[in-house]
Amino acid sequence: MSWIKKEEIYSRIAKFQIYLKDLDLSGALILQNVDRFYFSGTLQNSTLFIPAEGEAILIVHKAFSRAAQESPLKNIVSEKPFNIKKVLQEYGIKTDRLGMELDVLPVNIYLKYKKIFDSSDIVDVSHIIRKTRMIKSEYEISQIKKAAKILDENLYEVQKILKPGVTELEVDAYLGYLIRKKGHIGMMRMRGWNQEMMYVHVLSGKDGAITSFLNSPQGGAGISPAIAQGASYKKIERNEPIQIDHGICINGYIGDQTRTFVIGKLPDILKKAHDCSYEIHHFFLENAKIGTSCDSLYHGAVKIAKDWELEEYFMGFGDGKVRFIGHGIGLEIDEYPVISPHFKEPLQEGMVLSLEPKFVFPELGVVGMEDIYLIGKPTKRITGIEQKIFEIKA
Repeated sequence: MSWIKKEEIYSRIAKFQIYLKDLDLSGALILQNVDRFYFSGTLQNSTLFIPAEGEAILIVHKAFSRAAQESPLKNIVSEKPFNIKKVLQEYGIKTDRLGMELDVLPVNIYLKYKKIFDSSDIVDVSHIIRKTRMIKSEYEISQIKKAAKILDENLYEVQKILKPGVTELEVDAYLGYLIRKKGHIGMMRMRGWNQEMMYVHVLSGKDGAITSFLNSPQGGAGISPAIAQGASYKKIERNEPIQIDHGICINGYIGDQTRTFVIGKLPDILKKAHDCSYEIHHFFLENAKIGTSCDSLYHGAVKIAKDWELEEYFMGFGDGKVRFIGHGIGLEIDEYPVISPHFKEPLQEGMVLSLEPKFVFPELGVVGMEDIYLIGKPTKRITGIEQKIFEIKA
C-alpha cells in the first residue's frame, strides 16, 4: 500500500501537465530522487515519464516490488534504464520534445539519454517542476507542521544542557538524538549544486561569524575542512550569542527554525540587531499577502536594516553576505519561492517558506530568528516558540 494517497500524486501530475502543454512538450523524464518521489511516491531506482496528457509511466530499474507497493501510479513496469524508449513506444508515446531536469542532472547521464532519444528536442523543465512543487497541498502542509512542532519542543528542551563549558558539538549531538527518536529521516535534502545541509548549526560566540561555502549568512567552523560548517569543539561561554539553527525532516518534509540563546546577557549591539530581526518578521507577517512580489519584501527588509544602521551586518558580513532573507521549504530546503531581489514571483496561497533575517558581527557572532510561514488569508507563522532571545541563568 502506498504511503501517499493516489489523489495527492495524481493532483501533482495534473498541475505539472499544464506546464508541459504550455511548453508544447510531449512529456518529461524525471530522474532526480526528490522530484521522482514527489510525482510517484517512491524513491526506488527508476525513470518516471510524465506525458503532457494521460497516465504517467514509472519504469523501475531496481526494487520493482517495493516501488509497486509505495507508488499509487497505474503504470509501473520493470525494465533496464536504457530500454526506456522501447517502453514508451509500446505505450504509444511520442517523444518529439522532452523535458529533463537539467539543473541537477549529471552531464554523462544527460548524454546517455540524449543518445537514446537522438531525434528528440530536449528542454530544461527544472523551473516548472519547482513551480509545481512551490504550492503545497494540505497533506504537505500537515507534514511541515509536524516538523515545526518538534522543532518547538526541541528548542525548549535544549536549554536544559546549555551551560558554560559544554561544547557546540555536544549540543549538536543532543539535538540529533532528540530528532532521530521523533522521526527525523536522517538527512536534509538540498537542490543547489554542491550545497550540503546539516540538521543543526550550533554556533557560539565569534564562531558564528566564520564564513563557509554554504549559501547561508552563517557558517561555523565545523570539526574539519571536510565539512566546513556547523558545530565545532568550541566550548560555550557566558554572555555570548548561541545561535541554534535547527532543522528536521519528517516523512520527507523539512522544518527549519532558528533562535538565539545566551547564558547571561548579550552586548547591547547584539540585542539591537535581534530587535531589528523581530521587526523584519513583523513587517513580513503584515505585508506577505497573496499577490505581493517576493523582491518587494526583500527590499523592505533591507530598508529596515538600513534604518537601524545595521545594513553592514545584515545577512552576513563581508564576503559572507547572501542576497536573500527567506526560502521555500518542502522536500528540499532550498525550494521556491525565494525572498530575494531577483525573484519577482508574487506570493500565492499555499506557499510555505522560512524567513531568516540574521545579523553577523565579526568577533561577536550571529543573532536573529528564523520561522516558517504559510502564505494564505491571512499569512500565518507555523513555528510557535516565542520570538525572543532566550536568556539562561549562568
